[in-house]
Amino acid sequence: MKMAQPNPIIRDDISASTAVRNELERLAAEQGVQPITDFDSLRADFWPEQESVADFVRIVRVRRRHSGRRSVE
Repeated sequence: MKMAQPNPIIRDDISASTAVRNELERLAAEQGVQPITDFDSLRADFWPEQESVADFVRIVRVRRRHSGRRSVE
């Protein structure tokens, strides 16, 4: 029985994902990135108390409609 040969043009998904993971781990080590151990440290207090999520969504939609772009900037 003859085994199928890998396609030299299409990269193997497993080896590609391993390469990406290795690169990310290398960059993280190079930059001194540490795992998150305290999720509360990620909490930001930037949301105005008087503004609801519905207000935020409305503002984003209005800005997108007027700018023609898909950004909130």
